Amino acid sequence: MFASLSRAVAGLFNPALRGVLLRAVFLTLALFVVLFLGLQWGLHALPTLGSPWINKLVDVLSSIGFIALLFIAGGPVAALFASFFLGDVAKSVEKTYYPADAPSTGAPVMASLFTALRFTGLVVVVTAALLPIDVALPGVGSLASLIADGWLLGREYFELAGLRHMGRVELDAMQKRHRFAILGGGILLSLLTYIPFADLIAPLFGAALMTHLFKYYQHRESA
Repeated sequence: MFASLSRAVAGLFNPALRGVLLRAVFLTLALFVVLFLGLQWGLHALPTLGSPWINKLVDVLSSIGFIALLFIAGGPVAALFASFFLGDVAKSVEKTYYPADAPSTGAPVMASLFTALRFTGLVVVVTAALLPIDVALPGVGSLASLIADGWLLGREYFELAGLRHMGRVELDAMQKRHRFAILGGGILLSLLTYIPFADLIAPLFGAALMTHLFKYYQHRESA
């Protein structure tokens, strides 16, 4: 696990991944900018709600709500972006660190898309379900959200990495054998999604980390 982690961190500085990183950051920032501009446009288009101070209050509360939404949506955004960039990241990681391995045939497009959408939906549902607990019991709720998101993100990234090399049944069996290591990696990714700016690289880091982790277990079990 720690060897995979160190390699994933080092891989972020690999020139081969620089273009992918810039694209990921650009698209993520573009998404947030578009959402913010849309919110501002909607607020300015509002008619006066009885008194100007009511509009001002709505403006302030909407801005606060938007910032809160960015933190709440960190996990789902990371899950969604994984499906866009995993292929490029995995190819670079495999070419750099595992050149002697048989080349991947790549994950089926529909299988990867279905996996990404399924886990994105699960993260949204779980995050929303745990939100009342997070409000009522901040410490307990935050810990529960972190573990739940970590479990889901870890499974998703590991599946998207593993589907490039093996079928669903074989991959599910590998996941069960190494569930705790995958959970640990997922919790780390979940933590990153709550940190401003770090959440921009979380999808790429997750793709690299789980590719290394998958390769580690693939080599160990085939030895």
